[in-house]
Amino acid sequence: MTAARTMVCPGFVALALTLSATGVSAQDLAKADTQAFPWPEEKWPFPIDQWGTGQAFDCAAERCGREVHLYLRAKIGFCRCATGVSDDDEIERVGDLELIGADYKPLASGHQVSAGIMTGRVRLYAVARPLQSAQPVLTIALANKCDAVVATVTAEPQTPSDVEAQALDFLRSAAVQHWVEAQAGSP
Repeated sequence: MTAARTMVCPGFVALALTLSATGVSAQDLAKADTQAFPWPEEKWPFPIDQWGTGQAFDCAAERCGREVHLYLRAKIGFCRCATGVSDDDEIERVGDLELIGADYKPLASGHQVSAGIMTGRVRLYAVARPLQSAQPVLTIALANKCDAVVATVTAEPQTPSDVEAQALDFLRSAAVQHWVEAQAGSP
C-alpha cells in the first residue's frame, strides 16, 4: 500500500524546515542528562522533502534491549489534525512511513496515545525492502490544534510493544515536550 499525502492548510509556513528557527535545537535535546534522556542524536539519514529535515535519535541495545532508531519531525500547520490524530488513515497521511519505503501495509489497528499536550495514534506497519524481509516500523502521530509531531521508530529484528513504550517515554520527556512547545510557539 502506498499512502497518499495529505493536503496542508494554505497558511503553512516553513517553520518545520529547521529547528533552529524556534530557538530549541537538536543540540538542546541531545544535551539532556543521558540517564533521563538515553537517546543521543544521530545524523538525519533521509533526503529533504517539503517538511525539511527532522531529528534522528538512537537508543543503544544496552539501554533499550535492541538498537532502536527514532526519527522525529514537527509538521506545523497540518490543519487536518485540528483536534489530534483521530484515526489510522490520518497516521498514514501525516506520518513519515515513506521515508523508510513507499510499499507498506498495516500489521495491526492503531490505538490512541498521548504525550504531554499532544494526542494522537500509534500504529505498526511492515515496510517492504528489496531482497529482505519486511521491516516493522512504528509510526506515532501526535497533534495539538494544527501542529503535528511525527515519530517513526525502527528496531531490528522487530518492533514489539516495549519499543512503543520506550518511544512514548522519550516523547513524553521534558526535553522533547519543551521542543514540542517551542515548535508550536504555544505553552
